[in-house]
Amino acid sequence: MSGAIAAAEAAQRAASDPSVSAFVGASAGSGKTKLLTDRLLRLMLSGATPSRILCLTFTRAAAAEMAIRLRRRLGDWAIATDETLDADLAALDMPADTGTRHRARMLFGQVLDLPGGLRIDTVHAFCQSLLRRFPLEAQISPHFAVADEAEAAVRRRGAREAVLGDDSRAAEAALRLLAGQISETDFAGLTDRMLTDAQARLARLVSRHPDAGIIAAMQAAALDAPDDDEETIRRAIVEFDDREIRGALSIIKDRSSTKACEKAGELLSWLNLETEARLACQDIWISGFFTGKGDPRAMSSLVSKGLDAEEPTLKATIEAEQGRLLRAKDRLAARRLADLSAALAQLVLPIQAAEQSAKQGSARFDYADLIARAAQLLVDPGAAWVLYKLDGGIDHILLDEVQDIAPAQWEVIDAIVAEFFAGTGARDGTARTVFAVGDRKQSIYSFQGADLASFDAWRAGIGARVSAAGARWHEGSLATSFRSTAPILSLVDKVFERGPARSGVVMPDEVLAHGASRAGQAGSVTLWPLVPADPDPELAAWAPAETYAEQASARRRLARSVAGWIAANVGTMRLESRGRTLAPGDILILVRQRNEFGVALTRALKEAGVKVAGLDRMVLTETRAVADLIALARAVLLPEDDVELATVLASPLGGLSDEELMNLALDRKGTLRDALFTRADEHVAFAAARDLIAEAQARADFVTPYRFFAEVLGPMGGRARLLARLGPEAAEPLDELLATALDYGTHEAPSLQGFLAALDAAAAEVKREAEAAGDSVRLMTVHGAKGLQAPLVILPDTTGQRGKEARDLLYWIDAPQGGGEVPIFCPRADMRSAAVRQALASASDRGFEEYNRLLYVALTRAEDHLIVCGAATKSRLPETCWYESVRAGFERLDGVAEIEAEPPLDGTILYYAAPQSAPPDRLAAISTATAAPLPGWIGPETGWRAAPPPEPKQRIDRLVPSRSAEGESTGLAAASPLAGRGTGREAAMARGRLIHALLQHLPDLPPGDRREAARRYLAQPGHRLGDVEQTDVIDAVFDVLDHPDLTALFGPASRAEAPIAGIVGGVEIGGLIDRLAVLPDRVLIADYKTDRQPPADPAGIPEAYAAQLAAYAAVLAEIYPGRRIDAVLVWTARGHVMPVPAARLARHAPKPDQPSA
Repeated sequence: MSGAIAAAEAAQRAASDPSVSAFVGASAGSGKTKLLTDRLLRLMLSGATPSRILCLTFTRAAAAEMAIRLRRRLGDWAIATDETLDADLAALDMPADTGTRHRARMLFGQVLDLPGGLRIDTVHAFCQSLLRRFPLEAQISPHFAVADEAEAAVRRRGAREAVLGDDSRAAEAALRLLAGQISETDFAGLTDRMLTDAQARLARLVSRHPDAGIIAAMQAAALDAPDDDEETIRRAIVEFDDREIRGALSIIKDRSSTKACEKAGELLSWLNLETEARLACQDIWISGFFTGKGDPRAMSSLVSKGLDAEEPTLKATIEAEQGRLLRAKDRLAARRLADLSAALAQLVLPIQAAEQSAKQGSARFDYADLIARAAQLLVDPGAAWVLYKLDGGIDHILLDEVQDIAPAQWEVIDAIVAEFFAGTGARDGTARTVFAVGDRKQSIYSFQGADLASFDAWRAGIGARVSAAGARWHEGSLATSFRSTAPILSLVDKVFERGPARSGVVMPDEVLAHGASRAGQAGSVTLWPLVPADPDPELAAWAPAETYAEQASARRRLARSVAGWIAANVGTMRLESRGRTLAPGDILILVRQRNEFGVALTRALKEAGVKVAGLDRMVLTETRAVADLIALARAVLLPEDDVELATVLASPLGGLSDEELMNLALDRKGTLRDALFTRADEHVAFAAARDLIAEAQARADFVTPYRFFAEVLGPMGGRARLLARLGPEAAEPLDELLATALDYGTHEAPSLQGFLAALDAAAAEVKREAEAAGDSVRLMTVHGAKGLQAPLVILPDTTGQRGKEARDLLYWIDAPQGGGEVPIFCPRADMRSAAVRQALASASDRGFEEYNRLLYVALTRAEDHLIVCGAATKSRLPETCWYESVRAGFERLDGVAEIEAEPPLDGTILYYAAPQSAPPDRLAAISTATAAPLPGWIGPETGWRAAPPPEPKQRIDRLVPSRSAEGESTGLAAASPLAGRGTGREAAMARGRLIHALLQHLPDLPPGDRREAARRYLAQPGHRLGDVEQTDVIDAVFDVLDHPDLTALFGPASRAEAPIAGIVGGVEIGGLIDRLAVLPDRVLIADYKTDRQPPADPAGIPEAYAAQLAAYAAVLAEIYPGRRIDAVLVWTARGHVMPVPAARLARHAPKPDQPSA
């Protein structure tokens, strides 16, 4: 064992001591999950009850990983030999005695017996379980559900529209004030941000100060806004003692160069105006002292060096006016922002209230609500009983990734931990511990509320609380990486050794030094030269677009270079530490943002023949496969929409080539749909597209959205077509669309139009699970890759700049006197007051620090090899960008090799590596996962791709005779569901049903018992028949049963409700015959009809009824060849029997080209 490994394991044993509370700073790859697992094991071995341990993680994946490791370890202990178990116990610094062995072997069964297993949850899942346990105390429905992002977006939109539609004067005035400063789209985005990203802040503000007037006063105080209104402040700018500045400008005009002279003259002309005129052109005066961006002008623009030497007071006079104007501008900006921010609050607070009311009414909450309600439950003054109950069920808390915990989540955790160390706790004599693991260097989720200031405050506060309670508190760190090879760790240390990259990653007096446990394992870091910036194209006037089609941007050329390198090295590059070659699943490409570069990179990899899983997260409606399905739905909902139909026809669903589509669309008369249906017989592709549109349109108005898309993808072959064209990565968005449609139908009226509107409003995202990538290159954002690792990591997105803070419209600024944060709306840069500029500077500093931490996370995902590359920009790269930070790290390394790059790269490659000097480590046995052989019924294994099933040699239409006959009798109107029992039609229908039932069942009884059985049946109260009505029904039934021509129909060789199926002339026929009798020389069939007005003779039999019996007769003729088929209709309303002539049956016999029903 190397010294680094021994030191790391000693540090882990000290940190996992079950008798102390501790905080451990664990660097990337230092065995954090193992540390938490060891801590759990040592707690249980020391006698802690498994059900009283709570472990909270940041992600579900981390919780699942820990649970799996723990169960596997406990399972091994249950069957291990004493020698093996003793070695494991010694590694955990636990005594290997009989009692400890017994406890270790029993733990597996104890954990299995726990309802739901060990409590290893995310913070969100814990809050959800807490609210389900105490719903009344939390004032929430016990059956609440968690709403997804799409549903939450729709609900926010509804709340916003409801408030904006309010005709109250306050809302109208606020809206009028904001309308001149922000567009409708930006306003929607701003309110969404306040109700999502800033939801906890807004909820905290409203809980303390529910009145909008109080919040407006706090906003004004936070901005240091004057009490004067805008008009008063504007007049103060133009009404002032101008004697000194007038004299200074006169001197400048008389004794300066042309430019300064002209400017001074312009300003003097302004001074000569009256007050109202000055107000009208106030910008002239301000522009003399400030630039267009609002920055103070240099004195040299008005006062030259020579003039300054001659008149030393000029500069002081100019600077004094500049200072006066700056203060006035700040006062004006503060007043404007206070008014705008108050107007925003005036609208947002009702929107938030409407949204919360909708959530409460539907009992569907998002994850932020769970956190807020759980925190409120625990900090409420009346929550003592809840805390007592919790305190009675938790002895030990373990926290993972604490650097990413948001302040609202800290409130939940802190409320529980505070109860641990409040006096003697709920149970005297019980040792309670808190164990937290985190790493400041990896705090990258500020957009989810993570705040290092809250983290540092909690860390200090919990340490003080534990110590004050007389318990032991330990702070330690783990810096030895079990993930990365030495070259990668050396580069990481050098990148953050000095320079701007240190900010936010390393404390001022800290030296970053990672230990490498994988000594002797081969690894490397490589820095490619930048792909040159885009040359300015020489554009020719009126040149067609095709002229520039081949011009590729630097980022697109970079994507092709990366894809080409991967294609060349997969299967050939040797992973020495693993004893095998590089596979696609070994490669992880990390980008900063999801943008067009990720799309270009995915496309380049596919073109190079490299298997790629695509981006880890995408907007559902922006995926190609889903967009094609949505276009199909819109095309059938509005047949006149030629654009949507053309989209469908050109997609894999329609299958038309560009030439075929142009042939169909050009010179057409009428809509594109008319052209398609008219010309369908001209081309097989047109006919297939016509069938698709017709089948989809037949379903659109009659099935749920889920069934519509399921049938398009299934029986209609849409999934196979889409996967064949777009690849297997299209399957996940398709499944997500079906799941979304199914969920939509559970809480909304399931209309296709409504579902499409909900999709558009929600902009739902699809997240690909990393484990689902298989042996494919993974392309992810750095945020999405947190917690993941790969043998080879490529960072191509390294030259982009941060700067989002400069585009923010909303700032949260502390109000004086501890009032808390208030939202400040600043729509433009030239409106920023001093308080906003300070808030922007702080946000920019925090953003830059997180930008650096994001680089640390990206670099430390690599296990064996790391490649850093990028695309140059037209301007010089700042030293703060990732590429320059990594390049500076290479310069600080000793032994870096310089290699001349080969095309398409141009320049010098920096390469730093360590050879393999030890046997392949334990990872060598792990190769990339290979797919299990596919069953034969799925398809050929090698190179198999989804494809539409072949068309059958002969299409078999399906005919269900009874379906065609239903309701088609002449004169038979559709029944209203509101019709009462007493109406003539309803009574006749009920009478017919009773006759039908008696004709079905009475023949099974002996003839002597039939009449009495019929009377008992009809006498049941549910039928509501009097004696006369009963007798009338019985007489009608026995008129049929005793009919001399139907004796055989109800004899021993007959049966009721006989199912029948067969194929006649290529037509598949199926149905149910009311009465069937098979005799030696003939087959007799009867069908019961409930029509109130049966025809007087066979000539009046409805066509549908004749066709129904003819279809049955055709099938029976195939089954019983040589026997005559006789058919009768029994009119149950009168108990009348009517034979159907053989000629009528022959005329309606099914034909091969008969359309399906």
